[in-house]
Amino acid sequence: MIFKRAKEIFAERLKRSGIRNVKYLRKPGRGDLFNRLAYLVATQRFKVVKKEEFGKILPGRTFDSVGGVSLLFSAGNIEADAVIVRSTSDFKGISLIDKDDFHYPDIAVDMRFFLSLIDKEKKSLLNQIEITFGIVKDYFTPENFYIIDEKGFSVPFVRGFFTPDIPFKIYPKPIKKRIIVLDPDADKTLTRDDVDENTVLIFGGIVDHGERLKGATAEIYRGAVHRRIAYRGSILPVSDRINELTKLLCDFLTCGDSLEEVIKRNLTRQAKLKIVRESVTANLSRIKDINGIHKCLLLSFYNRLAEEFSLKDFHFRKASKHVNGFTVVKDEILDKIIKEEAVKGRKILRIEGLIDGYIVKKYP
Repeated sequence: MIFKRAKEIFAERLKRSGIRNVKYLRKPGRGDLFNRLAYLVATQRFKVVKKEEFGKILPGRTFDSVGGVSLLFSAGNIEADAVIVRSTSDFKGISLIDKDDFHYPDIAVDMRFFLSLIDKEKKSLLNQIEITFGIVKDYFTPENFYIIDEKGFSVPFVRGFFTPDIPFKIYPKPIKKRIIVLDPDADKTLTRDDVDENTVLIFGGIVDHGERLKGATAEIYRGAVHRRIAYRGSILPVSDRINELTKLLCDFLTCGDSLEEVIKRNLTRQAKLKIVRESVTANLSRIKDINGIHKCLLLSFYNRLAEEFSLKDFHFRKASKHVNGFTVVKDEILDKIIKEEAVKGRKILRIEGLIDGYIVKKYP
């Protein structure tokens, strides 16, 4: 199922009311302003006032545009049809949208392993939760995020981190019946058909620098559906940070692109480095000539990897520090040797002549 973002629904209602340009009179804050304003208008904290009621509106410049409707702010040369003001203003405004127009799955973080984390892992998890909450607000609404803590062990830490008030709910159990646990070790990959508005997608609140809790996500709601977020069956290109996974997940659920396309679009620099390190390590050939043993990577594999994930030379240089260097070589000489030596079962491929003429790049 593909969900319309809150701002897309808001823009449709504005256009239906004859509003093509709406101006926000305050300074923009963090996050997706258009999406967050949609929720604030729907909950009657803000309202839309047409220029006929408001009076003269100074022209502004485009801050964001959705479906042919522009959100304006500051000074500019675009005339506004309406303004967005606080609900406490004396203007009546127009009725456009309410909370019942929004139908989204929930995203939650299960905190059952919180006390098993060391201090820096707890801090990292709370930082990720803070960013995750902002991402959910940028795609859905603030009400579509919460944390789950049956025994309440994490609550004092959460209260100490989010001051003066916790901006989201804490529940002892999921509040929607259809549960999907996002588990990197699950057998099946998440699809849009798995998710509807009555679904809660649950991340395990695990930040495990020492890999002490490897596989622990499988223990979260064992009887529920478990799905992984994977690229062509592999979790290698997928981040393990909850906020980055949430960005990827929300993007996937609100667009028509495949999961693979969404994963590639949301790759961070760190994720790309991880892909290079692990892919290069798994595909190196050890070649011996009169100058010694060389760790070699086929040029065709190098080019394919670089193109698929939009990798630059920087990523390979950084990766070489983790695999103790390698050399990219043309395929012609290795194809024959690899086939011949593989038949003999040798771990190190032997070449009688020099391979210098086939070297393309050396890292470092």
